[in-house]
Amino acid sequence: MIPFDSPVMDNIEYLQIKGLIDIPSIRPYEMGWLVSQIDELLINDFKLNEIDRKIVSSFSPFLAKKEDFSTLFYLNGAYQNSPELYYGMFSYRLGGRLAKNIVYSHGGSIRRASEIDSLGGHIWEGFQPYMNEGLIQFQTNRVILDIGRRNYLLGAGDDNSLLFSLDPQGYDGFLLFIPLRYLEFYGIFSILDAYHERYISIHRIGLNIQRFLKLGFSEAILFAKSLEPLYLNVFLPYYVSQWGMNRDDNIMWSFDWQLSVAHSIIYGEFLIDDYMYEDDPYPDKIAYKIGIKSLIQNTFLVKMKYTFVDKWIYTHEEPINIYARTDYLYLPDSGNPLGFPLGNDVDELSFSIKYVNKYGLYPSLEMNYIRKGQGSIFLPYEEEGGTWNPPFPSGVIEKKLDVLVGLNYLLQHNSYLEAKIGKSYWTNYNHTSGDDRDDFLFNLAVWVIL
Repeated sequence: MIPFDSPVMDNIEYLQIKGLIDIPSIRPYEMGWLVSQIDELLINDFKLNEIDRKIVSSFSPFLAKKEDFSTLFYLNGAYQNSPELYYGMFSYRLGGRLAKNIVYSHGGSIRRASEIDSLGGHIWEGFQPYMNEGLIQFQTNRVILDIGRRNYLLGAGDDNSLLFSLDPQGYDGFLLFIPLRYLEFYGIFSILDAYHERYISIHRIGLNIQRFLKLGFSEAILFAKSLEPLYLNVFLPYYVSQWGMNRDDNIMWSFDWQLSVAHSIIYGEFLIDDYMYEDDPYPDKIAYKIGIKSLIQNTFLVKMKYTFVDKWIYTHEEPINIYARTDYLYLPDSGNPLGFPLGNDVDELSFSIKYVNKYGLYPSLEMNYIRKGQGSIFLPYEEEGGTWNPPFPSGVIEKKLDVLVGLNYLLQHNSYLEAKIGKSYWTNYNHTSGDDRDDFLFNLAVWVIL
């Protein structure tokens, strides 16, 4: 897998918006997939302008890799002033082919920073390890099966999903992928916490009319206390299975769509945690996201999205079934959601524009506005009580506006430099009424891909 913070991600997105490649419904991207997509562009002699060729040339470090065995190295250093943090990271990937239909991959990272990453591995002499990937993949014409550790991002969003988002160290389990001509099927099982017996199963069926329309329905179930074999069968509906066994597990339904038209991609997600289809004084739990990515006049890459996550979504009356990756016994009120990273009782509006050109010097403008209520994924309705139709966002609302001007520069085919400067404006900081503040922002980062 290509590291998801790789600077080539924007270039992949550029080619997707232009309709030159079709990206999969599940990410991060496999290096083999990326190479095959770029090879197809070059072999079929697509009509490319100067900017397109500059973008394609940025993938040169990947095109030289061999299928039998290859390595990929990343060196990344960054500094930010608010909160003050500087770090360096070394990431590697290696993999190859064991037999005609069997491949393997392995990857990790080592980080040295001014502050400890609470989501990283155990500290040793100031260094934190991350074991990101380690899997064997079995391939046939109709079925692909990954067994081991890898990361997942579902949906059409660029950096997060309402249903299942990236984790710093990936997920252990298996992925079953069945691609057909117009249909695709994914089945995922992961062990979230082996000691406390917390598991998640996800399956998705989708319609894929390549480079034009994608529609998908996903169902996820988080369960604990014992390994239920029925949930390992990704071909059975989890809702009906739970109903038949009279269990109280945490089920999510997600609908996603993506439409490509006129150098634009319009996409959305709709997530249902609970929806009251009967007369019952219990809250609905829903979330949705809608976004657009456009390339204007072949030079301006514009992105806009809005995300809404209702109060009490991801919660559960049994703490062990909260939709989060957390050590619920020792840290009952902390952890990162498996879906939207900001949790619940929150909405977010983002806008960015980047000027893409043949010189490899890309100026940009980003604006991000967040409203966060006092709801928490660790405080369910059954415990909090009160009205089942509260205001949104609820309580004392923390608001944050970030405005950043940036500059990206492709130094060579394998070296990237990024600088951003701007301000952050807070209202009711940390949900404290009247505590308004602002911060100066400065970020500097460099990547080298080998």
